[in-house]
Amino acid sequence: MSTRQTYHGLGFLILVFALFSGNGFLWLFGGFFFFMAALARWWSRNMTRWVQVEWSADQSRVMPGTPITVTLRLRNRSWLPLPGTLVQFSLPDHVVAEQADEVVERNQRIWVRFRFHLPMRKTAERTFVITPHKRGVLWLSEAQFETIPLFGEEADPLPLPFSFSVLVYPLPLPIPALDTGASEPEGSRVTRSHPMEDVTFLRGVRAYTPGDRLKHIHWKASAKTGLLQTRLFEPTASPKWVVIGHILPSYEPILQKHNDAVNERTISGLAALSVLCRRQSLSYELMLTVRQRGREHYHQTAGSGKAHHVQIMTHLAKLHQYGPTSLAAVLHRLEQQSATGERIVIVTPRLDEPALEMIGRLTRRGHFITVLDVSEDQPVIRRYGPGPAKQRRVSCR
Repeated sequence: MSTRQTYHGLGFLILVFALFSGNGFLWLFGGFFFFMAALARWWSRNMTRWVQVEWSADQSRVMPGTPITVTLRLRNRSWLPLPGTLVQFSLPDHVVAEQADEVVERNQRIWVRFRFHLPMRKTAERTFVITPHKRGVLWLSEAQFETIPLFGEEADPLPLPFSFSVLVYPLPLPIPALDTGASEPEGSRVTRSHPMEDVTFLRGVRAYTPGDRLKHIHWKASAKTGLLQTRLFEPTASPKWVVIGHILPSYEPILQKHNDAVNERTISGLAALSVLCRRQSLSYELMLTVRQRGREHYHQTAGSGKAHHVQIMTHLAKLHQYGPTSLAAVLHRLEQQSATGERIVIVTPRLDEPALEMIGRLTRRGHFITVLDVSEDQPVIRRYGPGPAKQRRVSCR
C-alpha cells in the first residue's frame, strides 16, 4: 500500500467516526489527510514550474573525438529544499561521458546521472566532459528529474525541458594527392573563349539568350529594361571542381548487404575534398545522389571560402535520412549542362555499367574525371581524361 493510499484510508476512517459522532474536530482532522494527499499530487504535477535545467557548452561545432566541456545548472525557485535530487539524460552510445556521478549503458544508449542536494531558492552547478566519436547532431531536449516526494513514496521521473545541441562534423578521410589543375596566366594558350568565369566578380549584363541559367539572370536590370538580362562575370583561369558523392541505400535486399559503413567512408571522402578545396582556395560545387526537397539529387552551387566550406560540412554532418538515386542520372545531367573541360571528382564505393558508360561519354566531350574509390579502407584514385579510354590507378600508401 502506498503512502497516498494510507492517507486516504486513515482520512476515510476518521470521517466515518466524525459522521456518527458529529464532532467538528474529527471532520477537520479527517479532511486534513485528504488535503495532504491532494497537496502532494499538486506539488509533483507543478514541479517543473519551480525547477529548471540550464545547459552551456564551450563548443557547438566539433570534429569527432573532440572533448566538450558542458556545464549543467539546476535552479530551484521554490521555498522548499530538494534533497536527494537525481537528474539523468541519455546520449548515443558513441559518446563518452566523464566526471559524472554514474554512467549506465542501456539499449544502445548511455545514461548520465547526477545527484544534487539543492537548498531552497538556490542554484547548483556541475561540470562534465563528453566526447562524441561519430558525425551527426548531438541533440537533447529534456532530462529526467527525480526528487524525494513530500510523503516518502516512490518517486516518479518528471521531464525537465531544455535545449542543447552540438554539431559533429565528419572526419576527413586520408586520400592520395589530387591534381588540382593549377591556374594558368592569361595568354598562356590560344583560345577564343575564356577558360572559366568567376561568379564572385560581376562585370556587366547582356541580353538573355535561351540556355542561360536562371540563377545568372539580373532581375533588377531586367525590371528596368523590360527584357531579361544575364550577368557577365570576370574571366578566370582558376579551375572549378564538380564533386559528386555516390550514396548507396542503407540496405540492399537483393545483395543482403548493409551499406552504412561504406556510406560513412563516402561522406568522409567528401569532407576531405572540401577541406582540400578550402586550403587551396578552389571553387567547387557539390552534388549528392540523394533526393532533397522534391529533387532527384542534392545540389550545392559553386563557391569557395570559409562560409561555403562550413555549409558543405554542415550538410554532410546532418546527412542521415535520405533516398538514394542513380549515379548515372547525375552524370547524364552534367553531360547536358556542364561546359567542356570541367574537372569532375566522383566519390563512390561502386561503379556500375551505366555509370562507366556515362564517364566514357563525358571524357569524349573533353571532361577530366577523377574517381575516388572508397570501397575499401584504403581509398584508390582512378583518373579518366579526354582521348582514348585509359585510366591510371593511384592508391594511398
